[in-house]
This record gives sequence, C-alpha cells and structure tokens, in this order.
Amino acid sequence: MAYMVGVDSGGTFTDCVVVDSQGRMVVYKAPSTPNDFSQGVLDSVGLAATGLGIPTEQLLSETRVFAHGTTVTTNALLTRNGVKTGLITTKGFEDTILIGRVHQKVAGLSEREIIHAVKLDKADPIIPRPFIKGVTERVDYQGRVLVPLDLEETERAVRELIEAGVEAIAICFLWSFMNPVHEGQVRDLVQRKYSRVFVTASSDLAPRMGEYERTATAALNCYLGPVAYRYLHSLASKLRDKGLSCPLLVMQSSGGVLPAEEVREKAVNTLASGPVGGITGALFLGKALGYDNIICTDVGGTSFDVGLIVGGLAEQAREPVAGKYHTRVPAVDISSIGTGGGSIAWIEPVTGILRVGPQSAGAAPGPVCYDRGGDQPTVTDAGVILGYINPDYFLGGRMKLNRDKALASTRAKIADPLGLDVFRAAAGIYKISNSQLADLVRKVTIEKGYDPRDFVLFAYGGAGPQYAGLYGAEIGLRTIIIPALSSVFSAFGAVVSDIVKFQSISDPMVAPPDVQRTNQIFDNLEEKVRQALRRDGVGEADMALQRYVEVRYRRQVHEVRVPAPAGALTSSLLDRVMESFEKKYEDLYGKGAAFREAGMEVITFHVVGTGRTPKPNLIRSEPGDPDPSLARKGSRQAFFEREGGFVETSVYDSERIRAGHVVEGPAVIEAPTTTVVVQPGLKARVDPYLNIVIEL
Repeated sequence: MAYMVGVDSGGTFTDCVVVDSQGRMVVYKAPSTPNDFSQGVLDSVGLAATGLGIPTEQLLSETRVFAHGTTVTTNALLTRNGVKTGLITTKGFEDTILIGRVHQKVAGLSEREIIHAVKLDKADPIIPRPFIKGVTERVDYQGRVLVPLDLEETERAVRELIEAGVEAIAICFLWSFMNPVHEGQVRDLVQRKYSRVFVTASSDLAPRMGEYERTATAALNCYLGPVAYRYLHSLASKLRDKGLSCPLLVMQSSGGVLPAEEVREKAVNTLASGPVGGITGALFLGKALGYDNIICTDVGGTSFDVGLIVGGLAEQAREPVAGKYHTRVPAVDISSIGTGGGSIAWIEPVTGILRVGPQSAGAAPGPVCYDRGGDQPTVTDAGVILGYINPDYFLGGRMKLNRDKALASTRAKIADPLGLDVFRAAAGIYKISNSQLADLVRKVTIEKGYDPRDFVLFAYGGAGPQYAGLYGAEIGLRTIIIPALSSVFSAFGAVVSDIVKFQSISDPMVAPPDVQRTNQIFDNLEEKVRQALRRDGVGEADMALQRYVEVRYRRQVHEVRVPAPAGALTSSLLDRVMESFEKKYEDLYGKGAAFREAGMEVITFHVVGTGRTPKPNLIRSEPGDPDPSLARKGSRQAFFEREGGFVETSVYDSERIRAGHVVEGPAVIEAPTTTVVVQPGLKARVDPYLNIVIEL
C-alpha cells in the first residue's frame, strides 16, 4: 500500500491526515508539544498508524509524500527566540530597519488594537543597533557602481560581529537588486572565513524595490533560518529513523511546498506555513465541487484565520507582515485574530466589559475543561457548558473533559462579577467570539470591495464547524460548506499541495515598457525557476509557469499585481497588460479611479513555477435516503439564543452520516475530531463527498 501523509502543527493540536492509494483517508489529532513540536508530529503519525492497524514504521516506509505545515518560525518570531543576528548595510543607512515605515506601529494589528494609540510602538528589534554595521559602498538606481566596496572595512565589520557572538549575518545594500555584486562579495567573504555562520544576501532572497522591506526580509531570514533548520533537521532524522524514505516537504507562505532542506535558506517563506494549508485544501476541494469564489475560514485553538479565493486563485498579500515587519516574499493574503477555542474570556478592569482573547490557554495548560491545570475560562469551556461539545466524546472519547470545572471557573471569573447566571455568561462568551469572527470576515470581504453573497464559505479547523452557522449568517452568506476533513483541513491542504518555486526582480520601467528588456527579464526568471524545479526531481511535463508584473501609476507608492502572457511578448501584448492593470485598479479602488494621463510604471516582475505532485482521489458516493435517523445517537440539552435557552437537541454520529442525509436544526453532529452545530431553523445536507452543506 502507498500512503500520502500531511501533518499540521497548531497551537493546541497537531493534525494528521493519511491517504492510501485507493483514496481512503484517516485523520487523527494529538496534543501539540510546544517544548518539541516534532514529538507532536510523531504522536499524530503514530495514532494514524494505530488507526490503520499497522506499525508506525510500516506506515512511514510505505509513504510516498510527507508534507508538513509548521508554526516553528512563527513561534520563534512571536516569542523573540531567533538566533543572535547581525546586519551589514550601506554606511549611513544603519538605522533603516529600526526606523521602519510610518505605518509599522500598526502593521498586522486589528482595529481593536489600533485604537489604543498610546500603547502602540514599533516592532521589537530583532537586530539591536550594536549589531548593525555600515560599510563604504554605493550602487545607483541604474545598477552602476559609484563607490566600490571597501573590503578591508567590511572584513573588520564582519569580524566585530563574529566576536560579538552572532550566529547569522544579513546583508542589504542600496539598489542591490539592480546590481548584487557588493552583496555577493560580502556573502562570499562570510562563507569563506566563517562557514559556521548563517548568511543571507537580500539580493539572493528578495531582489525587489523597497530598502526597508528588503532589509527586514533578509534580517528575518537570518533570525529564523537556524531555528527552522534545527527543528526540521531533527524531525527529518526522527522520521527517517522510523522508516521514512521520501523527502520531507514543508508548506510555504505562498502556497505549495518545498523540500525541508531548502527551508534553512528561505525560512522567512514559512511564516504562514500552518494557515496557508487550509487555503490550498480549499483550492483543491473547491475545484472538485465547482466553486471559484470561496471565503476560507479556519477556527483553531488559538486563532481565527481568513483568506479569499477569487476566480479560482488565492488572493496574494500586497505587503506581507510578520511581527510588525513588512517583507518582500510571496505570501497568500491571510488575516488573523486571536480568537479560537482556547481564547480566554476576561473582564476588562476599567470598563467591566466582557472580552474574549487574544490571550489563549494554548495546548498547555489548555482550557479549564481539559483538567490540566488551566483556571481561566475559554470559548471551549463555554461550548461544553452550553451543550455543544460532548465531554465524553472529545477526540472520539480519548480525552474526557471536566464540565464541572468549566462551570466553576466561568461562574467565578465571569458570571458572578457580572451578576449573571453561569449559562448566560457562557452564552455571552460564545456570542462575543462569534461576533469577532464575523467582523474579520467582513473586513476581508466588504472592506476590500467584495460582496460576501458572491462567495461560499468553507468552515474548517477544529472549532470552525461549531461556529460557522452563526458567523456565516451574521455576514449574510448563502452557503456554508464544512469539509469532511474540516478538523484537519490544513494537514489535508499540505497533502494536496504542489511544489512551488518563485523568482522575482524589480527593474523599474516607465510605460510602455521596453519589449526586449522585458522578454530578457522573464526568460532569466523562468530559467531559474525551471532549474529549481529540476533539482527537486520535477519533470518538464509536470511543470507549469505563470508570469506576473506589478504596475503602478507614476508618483504612487503601491503597486497592483496583474498576470502577463507566456511566450515572446510584443508591444501589443504589453499594452493589454497595462489595460489589465487599469481594470484591476478600478476593481480595487472604484470605477473612475484609473487615471492613464498620470503615466504608468512597471516595477517588479514575477515568475511562479508549479511542480505537480500526486493527488489523492476523492471518493464519491451516490446520495441516498435523506432520512438520517440511522446516524442519530440520541439527544441532549443545548443552548440556543434564538430559542431563548436550552432546548432538546438531536445528536448524530458523523461516522454514520451518509451522502444524501438531511439534518434539521437544532442538531449536533459529533465527529471524533470536531463538532458541527446546526442552528435552529437551518438544514444541513450531506453531499456526495460527505461534506456538510448548510444553506442559509
């Protein structure tokens, strides 16, 4: 038997999906292990092997694809646990990364966080000022060397950083994307004299316009590269020891996977490795179901992540932000807030208002009901109190929840201080968390000019199916789809991901762009992408390349990305690209916003290469009798605000649900790894792929 394995490490649980050669799937969750995330990966794979009735060693030895979504770089950045890093830059520009941009103080923050202006500050420096060295050199905007690199001064600066104990050195010079010769000299010097030191030249990683963003990208890569390498090297070794012979693949922020050994050099590309798996899974499932416009919503233990698929393509971030640093690496546009199953409910001291998150109980100690030492009530505790989550069937019964402790904590911390009944307090926690989820979906859709009614909503993550009926209705959606693998959807996304490589370069041109120069740029980028795919064993027949350009009106500072045609470009073809830019510009900023008389500039050129990987077969069943009574387990009391309190609620076993079944709310569908709540007045039908579809 041949297997495909996907594992996603989250803040609370590590998810595993195993697909066999017939398309059959098994899913398991194991608690994440923050002290050593590789142990959680091995635990989840071990549970999957047990579920298949085979030893872990046999499962891994017969695995042909092993893909992994990880939060190791994200955690290292958030907790500031990267390595000691130095920076070599153009003399006189040492403070660029510390000054940042005027909007750095609010980068990546929610509206609620931004309004507390007095508390805002720039990012904590990942490179302290003493570790930033300026050296004499200068290249102009056309790539001409005005001042040669002072090698003696450079050697002295590098030596001082090494003596200060840095483990990594980032290099970023002015206009290096137009001529990387000086950065290359410094990189070669470090590698030749200090081979143990990790080094990144910005022109190798992100040869793009934007001095601050390019510096931040190189610095982050150095700060995180050794951390990612240690984790992935350890994980790969442990998997090999247990029989894995195929390469370990890692999800990257742009979508798609790359071999683990490449992550050390491109660690900054994995900062959204976990949540982007859900977007990739939604692309795959959406194509099978015939949906091009999808709102992807992932409710996990610590966060809520939202991304868009528009016209069959994942929306890309214009300015990806990581830890308040703007970067120059490709990334799917994912917005997140700290609201999830483990989010802590608390009362704001000054106002006495009930709040939920962004603090999280995480995996350790976890919600109070986990009975592992947690004493702060969470959204999961509210779900247990309100009857949505079965304390005796959590993780399929492998983990018993303590409802009494959840009640006691919620009563003491929330209900009594607010003068509420404990059940009303739990309902308040639940309502606030759902409103926060709906607000983020509105921000990602309506605030960007999209009508949510033009989309279907995919609800996944361990807690997504529990809340979707509420936040979906609040934003006016018509259709909610809960994938059959919703609780482990990011892990599924890793399994179905292709190998993706990308190359970019900034080479500003005033429109109309020079045809010969443009063709030469694209030819060079495409050849680099093909070479990278070949190194990973991708054959020509499995390669697909796509071109993009970033264009702006003159005197503006933000670009709009539009596709460019393949093959030899002509003036007329480039004119059509400019027309595409103007159309996209008006789609983003409103009819009439385009202003051709201002002139246009082509700033950056991109090539994205895809290497197709084997895909699982989705097993389709013919819909049968709509009566779900054979899957009914019984009933219990559950709280629904619409009904005014607790009502008798039917409970169904997801493992006995079949295609064609129609479940009328109020109802709860219990799966070993998640819970689907069907709100009163709604119906859930099971489609041929066992996805649950709720029409609002």
